[in-house]
Amino acid sequence: MDFIPCPDGYLLDSKSALAAGHHTLNDYLVAVEQTGWKAALKDINGIRDKSRKLLAWKALLERMQWLQINNPSSPALSPFRGLAEAVEKWKLSPREDDLIEVLERTAAIVSFLAPYTPIPHLLTYLEENGLTERLAAAIRQFRAGVWDQSLRVNQVSLQLFRSRLDMLAWRDEWTAIDLKRCWSEQIRADFRGMRGTDKENWRRLLYGTHGDEGTRPAASWLAQSRRHIEAIGCAEFNSRMAGWFSPLRSMSTQRLSREGSYLLRSLVWLAADSKSPDMLAQIRELRAVNFKPASNGEKVVRAAREAIGEPNPPAKAAAHPPSLDSLIARALTAVLSPGTSFGLGDLTSRIHVDGEVVQVRGDLDSYRVHISTGAIFRNSDGQRVIVTDLRSRFARVDVLDFGGTKELLQHILVLAEDAQNRAALSFYKE
Repeated sequence: MDFIPCPDGYLLDSKSALAAGHHTLNDYLVAVEQTGWKAALKDINGIRDKSRKLLAWKALLERMQWLQINNPSSPALSPFRGLAEAVEKWKLSPREDDLIEVLERTAAIVSFLAPYTPIPHLLTYLEENGLTERLAAAIRQFRAGVWDQSLRVNQVSLQLFRSRLDMLAWRDEWTAIDLKRCWSEQIRADFRGMRGTDKENWRRLLYGTHGDEGTRPAASWLAQSRRHIEAIGCAEFNSRMAGWFSPLRSMSTQRLSREGSYLLRSLVWLAADSKSPDMLAQIRELRAVNFKPASNGEKVVRAAREAIGEPNPPAKAAAHPPSLDSLIARALTAVLSPGTSFGLGDLTSRIHVDGEVVQVRGDLDSYRVHISTGAIFRNSDGQRVIVTDLRSRFARVDVLDFGGTKELLQHILVLAEDAQNRAALSFYKE
């Protein structure tokens, strides 16, 4: 075999099917050295031949796998990772076999190269061509291989990546339907029962939700969705939507997965865009649906409120000024926090401010101190406790004294050291 040494030490088999892609990578690395990373990236982005760029992407994955094993600290890693980010934005025309190949290669080096790159190309392909059982299996395997990895990446990017994977999993027609798991499972079931042109038109509409949408619908997305709805037919669209929205009644409880929340928000946007009185009435119902988990329903409720012109969040009632008892509770919490300069040491772990009652654990018993009245009760028998002597080692704790705060704090500290302060405590039944 004839091998060609590359700038990063990789030995290229001249007869490799990816040889042209590797030569493109070599040119890129040389350009990085000579003209800098930005200029080199501009040159490779400017290549017009889509097939050559696709080969460069595959070669990049092969090269990164080799570097992971043979030279994991190579100076070529930074420009290669920067190139991977650029590949996400390339206009390519991959076939199904190409996508399956890059999914497998990307999952193999997930701890070495962020796995985001295939997703935009995969989504574009699926919008145009749909999903086959073979590609669905490859996506499923890719998702399993990358989901639980500890990726050192931007958390926003990671959440976006996982949201897209969730939507890809939702589209999978070869996995079981669980109607108890999420409201949107009924849509999956209905879609599988469709046939012919009807199914293709609905596919194009439903596949328009990727999980990466912002807080409001993009104008281009709305325009494209309108074309799909026109192909479906307004009557058919309204009928299906009415059926899917029918369980979402005010005060009802509905399970909602993350992917279900993305889809439902998109349908809210489309229902609002239709201006149909019936659709708007159904959107109003959504505002008071009890979604489980609640966090997945937040974006849906927000979209529903905006669709009918309701402020979101609703205007809050004027706040009342805090009570004296709550102010004292805050002051005690601050003083008793670990790390304060009052020399309380480990005693703070024995004291817990619970609303307007302070729970104190001493060596002999535990106590509850009522902030509003100063009354103290022993937990073991409910007897009233009177602190008769404040000459404890904390008698001089210097805190701002308002509403009896200083005396209350001294009582609490005496109770926390009840074994040492027996003489200062008396008890009686009320």
